[in-house]
Amino acid sequence: MKNAVGEVRQSKLVTTFGPGAILDLRTGSGAPLSGLLAGLEEWDRAAPDGHSGLQHPQVINEPRLEKRLDVRGFRLPPVKPDRDKRNRVANESSRDVLPVVRFPEWLVCPTCDSLKQARDWFREPDRSDRWCSCPNQNGERIDVFPVRFIVACEDGHLDEFPWKIWAGCKCDKPRLFLRTRGPGLAGKVVRCETCKSERSMEGSFGKAALRDVGIRTCRGKLPWLGRDEREPCQRMPRVLQRGASNVYYGVLRTSIDIPPFSGELSHIFGRYWPDFRDAPPEEWPQAIRFLNLEKKTGLPASVLLQNLREWKDAHDADDPLHPIEWAEYVQFKDSGAREIVKGEFQTVPGEVPAEVANEVASVVLATRLREVRAIEGFTRINPPGVPIRKIYRQKPDWLPAVELRGEGIFLRLDETRLAAWESRDTVKARVRRLAPALAQLLEVDRVSETLVARSMLLHSFAHALVRRLSLDCGYSSSALRERLYVGEAPRSMCGVLIHTGAPDAEGTLGGLVRQGTVDRLWSTIAGALKEMSWCSSDPVCITGTATLSSLENLAACHACLLVPETSCQWFNRLLDRALLIGTPDDPSLGFFNDVLQQSVL
Repeated sequence: MKNAVGEVRQSKLVTTFGPGAILDLRTGSGAPLSGLLAGLEEWDRAAPDGHSGLQHPQVINEPRLEKRLDVRGFRLPPVKPDRDKRNRVANESSRDVLPVVRFPEWLVCPTCDSLKQARDWFREPDRSDRWCSCPNQNGERIDVFPVRFIVACEDGHLDEFPWKIWAGCKCDKPRLFLRTRGPGLAGKVVRCETCKSERSMEGSFGKAALRDVGIRTCRGKLPWLGRDEREPCQRMPRVLQRGASNVYYGVLRTSIDIPPFSGELSHIFGRYWPDFRDAPPEEWPQAIRFLNLEKKTGLPASVLLQNLREWKDAHDADDPLHPIEWAEYVQFKDSGAREIVKGEFQTVPGEVPAEVANEVASVVLATRLREVRAIEGFTRINPPGVPIRKIYRQKPDWLPAVELRGEGIFLRLDETRLAAWESRDTVKARVRRLAPALAQLLEVDRVSETLVARSMLLHSFAHALVRRLSLDCGYSSSALRERLYVGEAPRSMCGVLIHTGAPDAEGTLGGLVRQGTVDRLWSTIAGALKEMSWCSSDPVCITGTATLSSLENLAACHACLLVPETSCQWFNRLLDRALLIGTPDDPSLGFFNDVLQQSVL
């Protein structure tokens, strides 16, 4: 393990730092290292013997999500092993690690400004450290740093910045330096001391910057899958900052564990479910005996067969062509009238505050939830849409995932009142220009203006609740997460779930559910709407005179409606607080305008 280069929180390995993402790490000596988390084939190669694929001990299951992603199970990213009393890692030689590929290869000395690739610096065999020959004032060696500039394209490819071409150097053996002569990019100059050619970095982030120096197309490199991996690409590459947020957008697929899959037996059935699922029911009794499930569960075969039949019926009824949220929405809708306690899914009906009884049809308090988050791929430059860059060469029968246990509050809007609001011409006109953005997000050809209005209303309402709940219940806004239930007939959905979770078997502590009691909930909704009625960027923000956050938003900016992207299902797109509270010229545009006026009075 002499080449270990750092640690990353497990949950982040399927979000912001999944395969293909750039990680800032430290070598054993403390030297900086920038690397790409390798693809899934390398995960298996780095695993201890006998732990590849779904033979890994840290496997989790969620049948509905497995069906959608066409896999047999999910693997948790490896966790740090326990240490013994002498603070040494037990069985160090078999420690489960994730491989990292150095990127970028170009490194710069902070003292002499020399710019070279990793292979050209001083190093020791089998070590990640690289250092320069120029010592500091104390005679100590100087560790070199990874450069900040990289190249990427919208198809997800990643490449080194063309330092020699950018400087205009044509030497066979250039001696490149990256010098600082002043503030900003204009003060950063790449220079070849052999031919004396040089150029500042000013303008390097422009969309056509690389075209101006003769680079016409992307080289199609896939370094996280292997240094020599590449594919044809006709995109125009762009220069990005190594640590910029648009270098990597993880494409997550998530599901809430619901009955019948959420029962206590799921921990036993989950691992074997793909075998039962693909086998005819008449072979199930023999499989139960072979796997010794009666002893493992303490239940007779008749009970186990009944549970398997329930799983099979639910699995066959779940159509991958329909949103995965539909079955969850049905469960939450039923929970509005009765308590449901089924293992990982435990809910009780809540009371709707009288002040919003016309707008909100039901409230559900989820005291226990299990969410599975799996990463399918990623995008670069633009938030998830199409195309999606894969995290493997050939698709395995598993994907990386994490499971989070927590709590939440579900609110369902009144469908009759919502339908009347959606039919207004003013509402349709307001959202018409964002219909193409929603169609791309849902990966369909076109969407109706009604669906756009419903999506934007529920999404904006969820953000307003997240921002207010973070003040009321003690959770940070980044710890809360939205889940949107949006759809048209025949699968009409109009609900939002605000939930939180932790990778702990016990989940969270109930602070969020407590805010769902009738008095507290009304206070939260009223406070959220009041905050949406004013923004420090008004009137520019509310009137839409200028888009202050994204071209895929209307009245939404960082001062009023945006939340951390880890909390948002749609990466802070398709938001408009005017649909909540109206505009100065047309207050009736807002679905909750009557509630807002009542709360003000």
